[in-house]
Parts: sequence; structure tokens; C-alpha cells
Amino acid sequence: MRCIGVLSGTSMNAKEFILCEIKGEEKIEVLKYKSYQFENELKSELKNISINGIGALEKIAEMHYNLGVSFAESLKKFIKGEGKLDVIGFHGQTIFHKEKGKTIITWQIGEPVFLSKVSGLPVIYDFRKCDIAMGGRGAPLSPIIHRILFGKAAKKIAVVNLGGITNITLIKDGEVISARDVGPANALSDFITQKRLGLEYDKDGKIAEKGKVIEYAFGNVVNFFSSIKSASLGYEVEIAKKNFYEMTKREKVEDCLRTAIEISVALLTRSLKGFKPDLVILCGGGVRNKFMVKRIREDNRNVFISDEFGVKAELVEPILFAFLAYMRIKGKKVDMRKITGAKKPYLPGKICKVV
Repeated sequence: MRCIGVLSGTSMNAKEFILCEIKGEEKIEVLKYKSYQFENELKSELKNISINGIGALEKIAEMHYNLGVSFAESLKKFIKGEGKLDVIGFHGQTIFHKEKGKTIITWQIGEPVFLSKVSGLPVIYDFRKCDIAMGGRGAPLSPIIHRILFGKAAKKIAVVNLGGITNITLIKDGEVISARDVGPANALSDFITQKRLGLEYDKDGKIAEKGKVIEYAFGNVVNFFSSIKSASLGYEVEIAKKNFYEMTKREKVEDCLRTAIEISVALLTRSLKGFKPDLVILCGGGVRNKFMVKRIREDNRNVFISDEFGVKAELVEPILFAFLAYMRIKGKKVDMRKITGAKKPYLPGKICKVV
């Protein structure tokens, strides 16, 4: 089947589209990938929702509609001339994710009906809500694809996704034994860069590399995340971003950015210590932060980027949603019991088909 994966990550950098040929549950071939920039006004509104809180109901409803239209317009460009296609997996944009005791709330916006309308295809969506309904945490979802793509690379493997949030998948003898979010990857750094410098991100970590660690801020944030027992993060990262900015706004920006990197590296390294992996594979947009990768390699052994295993780092999450759409349309259940804590295997996502 020719399956499309569509998403926008927590960094809100772009709309990502991937086309995969999927033949069975273990055979995935990437045919095409492209990212499209958000319209400036839409991106600004998305960031305001994330930074300033949920906001008015009318604004959320408007963003849900506009985001769906924006993804649909980009989808038209992406599928032009592609011939027969089968299904789309659409993640949308997460604006809220919070776990409190047994109650887990997640919210992804972007109306899927517009993607179905322009493509004529079924759109599978709301993957996280379905997982929560089945007793899971709704995150992380990526370990299921980490196992397929990298599970045979060594006996003990840690696959680390560096997006806005760092999540790790621990694989032993080809099977996922645990998975969790551990803290921010790019989230703190990007937030400071945007607020203090008006830039989207610190390219290659060059500014951070010039800085020094602000010890009180480092300890505060590391202790905050170390105290969280939840295996999925969202709301907590938003709190940390605001608190980190407030406590460091009078410090040199390069020191703030260096501290943000060191927080990410420390939380990751602590999470890997007990497992002692033979191999650490990094994926996600954060691998393009050369300084962050350098620091991870200094504190951990046998660290590689997924590109070295034939899968471009930015493609792993888009592949995930193409794969989940394939599983849903084929009526095949996914087993997330050791990943999110779901009570039993289930069909991932809801189906939207309007033409």
C-alpha cells in the first residue's frame, strides 16, 4: 500500500509529509518526503496558544479549522502526479498533553476532513486519544516504529528521538522493553532563542557552545524533571520553558542556551545509565544541533545518528504515522502494552472519509 504520513511536531517548525510503500508490517520503503513552512500568521497563532496557555474556545476552534485547511493545501502539492494512493495518517498539532494520576488529557488540532476532501482518501487521525481510550498514556507512540526500523541493529539498543521533547525506546533482543519521555530536547533552547534573539533556533548549537552552565538553573530544571514519575510529558515541558526563561532572563543568552543543552543531555544520560545499551541511535530534528550531539557523544558510548542506518533522522516520525494509518486501514492491531501501558492491542486511530 502507498501510505502518507502527515504531522507537525512540538517544535512547530513545519508541516511534514512522507509517502511510503508498505508491504506487510516489517517492510517500509520511503518514496518521497517534503516539508512545507507554516504561513507566518498561522505559526504565530500556534506558538501563542502553546506559550500563553489554551486561550479562548473561539480561538482554538478557529485554529483547528485553519490548520486543517493549511495542511490540506500543502497535501494537494505533495500528492500532485503521484498516481494511486491508499491512505493518510494525520497527527495534527499537539496543543495540550497532561497526565495527572489516572487522568490523561491530550489534544491535537487540525481538522482531518479537509485532507480527505482534497485527496479523496481515508484519513486516519486521533492516534493518541485512541491509545488513552485503551488504557495507555497516549505517548510516546514512536517506539513501535523504532523497533521495526532499528530493532535488529544490536542486542541492546536505545533509540532516542530528539524533538521538542526527548523520548527513549529501550530494545533488547529485537523487542521493546520500555519507552518514555525524559525531558526537553530542543524545547528550552528553541524557546529562549525565539524569546531572546527573535530566531527560530540556535543553528548547530553555535551560540550555546560559547556559553557556560548556569548552575542554579541547571539544577532546578533537572530536579523538576527527575521528580516526575509520568512516562509521557507535555504540560510539564511548557511549565519548564516559562520557568527557565523567567529565572535566566538576566543571564547572558549564550549561557542560557548552554544550560538548556546540558539539561537535555543530563536527563538523557541519566535515563540510559541503568540499561547500558550496546548502541544508541539518535533521530528527530534535534540531531541537526551539532553541539547537542557532540555533548551526547561525550557522555555516552556508541552513539550514532539514524542516517548511518539508512533512515534520515527527520523521517522517523512521519514514517510512524504512515505506518499507523496502514495498520488501521488493514484492520491490524498494534500492541502498545509495553510502550504506553495500553491494556490490550487495538486498532490505531479514527477514520475520516468524506468523498
